[in-house]
Amino acid sequence: MTKTRTNYHHGDLKDALVRAADAIIREHGIEGFSLREAARRAGVSPGAPAHHFGTIKGLLTEVALLGYATLGSYLSREPATGEPDKDLANLSQAYVQFALDHPGQFRLMFRNDLVNREDPRYRAISSNALQPFAAAATAFQSAATDGLDQPVRIFALWSAIHGMAHLVLEEKVNGLFGVTNSQELARIHLPGILRKIWSNV
Repeated sequence: MTKTRTNYHHGDLKDALVRAADAIIREHGIEGFSLREAARRAGVSPGAPAHHFGTIKGLLTEVALLGYATLGSYLSREPATGEPDKDLANLSQAYVQFALDHPGQFRLMFRNDLVNREDPRYRAISSNALQPFAAAATAFQSAATDGLDQPVRIFALWSAIHGMAHLVLEEKVNGLFGVTNSQELARIHLPGILRKIWSNV
């Protein structure tokens, strides 16, 4: 049995609870999450999460923000090549890989019912995470000849990337490519698929 700790500093306890919540979601998905289990893992009383975060949504918002920061690190690792279609392909690959590596965070980040988007940090952290994608979409916009304005193009490109991530994560398209799991699809087939898609947009 986990012993209740009473010697956390305020910030340490909040961080411990966020780490515990993130671990639960990573291991069991959103459906397996509970405040009581987060408290147990952090070694504090069952009432501690509510005291520090108010509601389950408050704690899950922290995990979602952590997810956006992690997504941002995946996207920022892709260097700009100066070729808009190649950059979009590389960023799309990174986006899908993030979803595969962190499925719990990925699913949580876009749940309006579980994430407080009115949190003043939400817009800044999510926008910063997606900045490499926005820059690539802007560069692609300047090279495009179809007359779409920038918001429409970003919406279309993001929809495509996000939809791919969901389909690959949920193993909905493995049969199309004769693979047995999503990691195999992402590693072997997706790079070539993405290059073909963006070079023909």
